Amino acid sequence: MKTFAALAIFGLAFSPAIAGAAERAVKGTVFYKGGEPAAEAAVKLEDRTTLQVLSHRTDREGHYHFLGLNPDKDYEIRAQKNGHRSKSHTVSRFSSNAEETVDLYLRGERTKD
Repeated sequence: MKTFAALAIFGLAFSPAIAGAAERAVKGTVFYKGGEPAAEAAVKLEDRTTLQVLSHRTDREGHYHFLGLNPDKDYEIRAQKNGHRSKSHTVSRFSSNAEETVDLYLRGERTKD
């Protein structure tokens, strides 16, 4: 009986941590081809199931951060600024990381918007 009570208390103590692990985050930095951070670049995160797009602008150091992502979904992330775009990167639902770090590099050639 004591073992059961100890396990129940242990489970209650860690249930908030388990509930908090139900969400994921993606962060990173957007860079120009030469390695300089891209301030105010648009970073788009697309839910591959619903095609809903979330968008953020990078800060002065080129950093971005998306929080509260569903761990059971795949996302595609990309960046753009002044007609320059990064390659798309997939954030897979099969990753066991609670927080993914994805750095994006803007290509030098102009593309149609």
